[in-house]
Amino acid sequence: MNRWRWLQLFSFQIFWLTAVLGRNQWLPVLLFLLLLHFLFTPTRINDLKILILAFLGIAVDGSLLLLGVFKFSQPPVWLAALWLAFVLSIGHSFVYLRRLKLYWIAALGAVCGSYAYFISWKLGAVELPLGPMPSSFVVAILWAILLPTLVKTDLWIREGP
Repeated sequence: MNRWRWLQLFSFQIFWLTAVLGRNQWLPVLLFLLLLHFLFTPTRINDLKILILAFLGIAVDGSLLLLGVFKFSQPPVWLAALWLAFVLSIGHSFVYLRRLKLYWIAALGAVCGSYAYFISWKLGAVELPLGPMPSSFVVAILWAILLPTLVKTDLWIREGP
């Protein structure tokens, strides 16, 4: 893995932690980190195209909020920024996912997606009115669909049909 992918992987982890711990209060830091990505990415034009995929994640999370699976103390603008950073990572530090069979991507989505929201709950970034287990189950099912969709769509946008 080249230096950019390692840097991008590390910066996404910092971004995630900053978003979950700082939430809306640290939104300027999150926007600065997104700006840094665009200053240093080797694929700026493609990365701009990929940002549209964040709306899918935002829509899924918005639906979960409306359905009462998630609850936030304030509108989670930070979560939208996190989705932008996540979709940017798919074509860089998570590019290895392209080589996996769809069922492995789905399994990773189910496990890692639900784990991320579980940890976010433990850190106080989100409330889970249904409880952690039912919420994790719902998130796992959605992420088993969402991650393969994002990976395949990212590839299609970057390389064409």
